[in-house]
Amino acid sequence: MVSSTVDSKRNWRIVIRPNRSLSRRQLQIVFAIIAVVCLGIASVFATFGLWPVLPFAGAEVIAVGIGFYLSALGGRETEVVSVQSDSVAVEKSGRRTPRRWELSRAWLQIRLLQPRFRWHPTRLVIRSHGKEVELGGFLNEDERRQLEGELRTAIRDGAD
Repeated sequence: MVSSTVDSKRNWRIVIRPNRSLSRRQLQIVFAIIAVVCLGIASVFATFGLWPVLPFAGAEVIAVGIGFYLSALGGRETEVVSVQSDSVAVEKSGRRTPRRWELSRAWLQIRLLQPRFRWHPTRLVIRSHGKEVELGGFLNEDERRQLEGELRTAIRDGAD
């Protein structure tokens, strides 16, 4: 998801976030339903003497929980691109420690790199003076192209 704002001094701020179909609370509810159904069915089997089903059901619930947790962590990633009169700042936060890059606006290049293999996604990078930062790695192709257009507009029309 890409959202951009422009202030009265024509400074741009573009915020990039991954699409999240469920909130944290909704994800917890879905997990609880899956766990209750899975363990409930396993308990019925256990009452009929098929107790070996229970550990496998427990392992399944744990695996689904880990998957949901990792998915929720990935949904917290945020990239913020700020375009001022002479510089472009990129801030990335999420799973890892926050990182920040300052790039010169005058020498900035925006490139949508085509993949080596057809099934790989394109990569959107901005470069300036040997520094290269990839943006929107979690976006789909249409959103990445939209971001490229917004970045070009921000660099062209930003504060002068």
